[in-house]
Formats: sequence, structure tokens, C-alpha cells
Amino acid sequence: MINRTAFYGSIYSGDYQVVANLLKNWVQSEDLNIKIRLSGEEILYEDERLYLYCYNAMDNEGVASSFLLEGNMSGTLDETKVFLQQLRQLCKDQYIIGSFEYVEVTEDGVEVSDQFYIE
Repeated sequence: MINRTAFYGSIYSGDYQVVANLLKNWVQSEDLNIKIRLSGEEILYEDERLYLYCYNAMDNEGVASSFLLEGNMSGTLDETKVFLQQLRQLCKDQYIIGSFEYVEVTEDGVEVSDQFYIE
């Protein structure tokens, strides 16, 4: 059985180009699919072990102050922790707050472990 983890989080920047550059550095790929819509920007990346979807979250005034991140990857909880810590460090290097959580899931996405946090 292949270990899978799901992850969720927030990157507190309203600038999609800044967020896209963070994600490019994190996944070490230029192959991000960026869509600009009336409702805001969406960033999608997928390879054989990783799926991530990131989109801007509007506040009550319609201002995009952060991006929400969700995805899943093949790997253990420890591997996911290291991977998300890398993203957290990339955020810190840009003076951006990022907080993330992750959990082990089945192939069907059912959570089978406690949730863990990286802040």
C-alpha cells in the first residue's frame, strides 16, 4: 500500500506572482498552471507524486489577502512534514506568513491519522 498524505494551508500574500514563485521554488518546476479569473487567481500543479491547488481567498471586502493551498502527495507523514517545512522556510525567506497542516489519508481520501501542523 502506498502512503498518501493530504495537506492544507494558507499563504498570507495577496500577490499571485509572489505565491506562484514560492510554489515554483517549492516543487522545483516551472510547470505551474496559472489561471486568472474574475474571482481571482488559481495555481495548479500535478506530477506523479504530488497534486496541489492554490487559490486566492477573498475577505469580506473582496480583497485577496491570502492564498489557500490544498493537495495531496505520496509519502509518509515524516516526508510530508519535511516537504511542508521547506515551503514554510521559503515563505519566511520572503517575510510571508504561511501555516500548513497535514494528515495521512487512504486512496479514497479518508483521514487515518491525527492532523499535524506547521506554523
